[in-house]
Amino acid sequence: MLPSAQTSPSIPSPHMDIPVLISGAGPSGLFAAILLTKLNVPCRLIERYHDVSPLSKALVIHARTMEILDISGILDEFLVQGQHLTEFHAYIGAKKIGVLPALSNKESHYSFGLFLEQFQTTAILTEELGALGVKVDRGWELMDTKVVENDTGKPWVETTIRRAIVGTNIRQTESKILGVVEEDPDEEGKMYETQVVRSEYMIATDGGRSVVRHKLNIAFPGRTVDNNIIIYDGHVESDIPFSCITFINGVNNRTMAAFPLLDGKVRIIIDQGVITPEEHAALKSEDLTVEKFEELASACIAPAKFKCLDCSWLTYYRVNERQAEHFSYKNRVFLAGDAAHVHSPAGGQGMNMGLQDSFNMTWKLALVLHGIAPTTILDTYEGERKPVADATIKMTAKILEAGLAQDFIGRTLRKIAFTVGPYLLPYLASNTNPVTMLTIRYHDNAINQRSKSQACVGDEYQVGQRARDGDLLAIPTRAMKASAIERTPVRLHELMMGPGVFHIVVFTSNMLLSPTASKTKSIKGVDTTTPEELANDIETHLNAWRSKWAYKSVKQIAASTLLSDPSATMTDRVRDGKLFEVHVVASDLSVPSSQVECNSSSAEPNTDALADKNVGDGKVYLDHSGIVHLKYGVAAKHGPGAIVVVRPDSHIGYRVLGANKAAWDEVDQYFESILVK
Repeated sequence: MLPSAQTSPSIPSPHMDIPVLISGAGPSGLFAAILLTKLNVPCRLIERYHDVSPLSKALVIHARTMEILDISGILDEFLVQGQHLTEFHAYIGAKKIGVLPALSNKESHYSFGLFLEQFQTTAILTEELGALGVKVDRGWELMDTKVVENDTGKPWVETTIRRAIVGTNIRQTESKILGVVEEDPDEEGKMYETQVVRSEYMIATDGGRSVVRHKLNIAFPGRTVDNNIIIYDGHVESDIPFSCITFINGVNNRTMAAFPLLDGKVRIIIDQGVITPEEHAALKSEDLTVEKFEELASACIAPAKFKCLDCSWLTYYRVNERQAEHFSYKNRVFLAGDAAHVHSPAGGQGMNMGLQDSFNMTWKLALVLHGIAPTTILDTYEGERKPVADATIKMTAKILEAGLAQDFIGRTLRKIAFTVGPYLLPYLASNTNPVTMLTIRYHDNAINQRSKSQACVGDEYQVGQRARDGDLLAIPTRAMKASAIERTPVRLHELMMGPGVFHIVVFTSNMLLSPTASKTKSIKGVDTTTPEELANDIETHLNAWRSKWAYKSVKQIAASTLLSDPSATMTDRVRDGKLFEVHVVASDLSVPSSQVECNSSSAEPNTDALADKNVGDGKVYLDHSGIVHLKYGVAAKHGPGAIVVVRPDSHIGYRVLGANKAAWDEVDQYFESILVK
């Protein structure tokens, strides 16, 4: 349980330049800036490079990441620009073995992998941030950072940044090999302009070579994989069509993978085999030629033809599997993305992990800066994301090892997998595929609490799990019966749009529709409720919570953080300052239990009994099939209902069976335990 912050006399503190400084304007840093800005938190985003890299780098956005981009209100342009892909084409040499539906899933509305190049992702996020009135401060390089603690009792972050007076910050000695994590030496003779920036918090999204991590002496343990990987982007001519994701177990027992890019280009990755650390250190990307790459590719797919028509990127890739010893430094500096963890590119998890780091962290940071939550809520960032990073490193390492294994058993197993996989995968439960990132769960902690009054439900429905989606029907009032819009199905996730909001989902089973529900006082030891009692409980608690906890304006944030220039603030973005939304989901008594597994029913549900019910400040939604109830472990018929608190990052924070007064009091106690009293 989080200790509650108590009111205390104000202590003089130094003026801050900005509440949050973000170092690194890759996807993770841009997303963090967007989320903070949408939550009325001013931030400054610095980036050492003057221009966005044109290189493709990270390629895939997985289903879970699409969900969080959707919740954040910025997914549409990604869907327009990206390729929707689900299948891997498997080859042994030049022979096609089959098609594997490896990126499809049955769990999310986004049942595919979204492929677009990282520079596109960066451009979309930069445009979204600009539309919010914030520009990336390019050309500024972080040189040092520290947490200052003095007798004021309130620490802050002091960061030294610089930019080259002539030219750029890029050093001549910088390695061009992708994936290195060592810090580059400084370059003598350059002249710089320097600044010292004071901020309440810092987010380090400055990549695998993170200067922040190095300056704070945060260890980065792990290993460097012995295999040498080569990455190529360009147009090719080959007997094998590379218009789809393609995996090739080469005739030379090397592994080759291809991914379609824009304008007919293709990304090709080839394993060159094991090399020594000394050979790794001697590698220079300038020594790698297109002719050498052609030779390696041709050896994999012989006798098929292969020729490079042009080349936009050719480099070695040094695979590191490492994780920062801590993701948080004195609860003032937070590492995210590659600054916190790096791993094999197998599975395409890297950029997705960084975006999800930002999504987990920023709502907590915003609650603290708004004075809504105590600073101890920030402890849960490392507590939740570090185990996820650890599991991801292990998973991607296994995928990579299976793909690169050169021993007899490894080669044989790979050939078997390529041969039988296309026939087995369609029959496996694709919704449990960890690559989609839909199975990520945060375990019990201060903000993921189990009900102390009730027996535990199964892990599938437990706190910390991702909030699941499902189709609902908005129940119109009698006056709206003729409206086609009101009859349009809506997904539960569509009710949870906008960052920074706790969504309280009230499942009522069939209590609101059953003619006998009012006569049933208890079901399985849990008291039932009536529509009138439910409406009163919702109104009472929602009003109390909103009066106690609400987002401040940007000007109020500027004043509370003692900004040195409070006039340089942004437009308020938070919708009405609301931190809480309630959604009532009812099931239909008319659905027989034998049809509960069906996604839809041809019978039109009779919703007259709910048409004019006043329960909360939103609509009542009908779970006609009962599927959504079941996804949350709630009986759709003859059940007492349940209240599920969905955190702002769409994971379950609390759940209790019943929608009665006692259940509402438990939810109230949950919020009292995690927010400032």
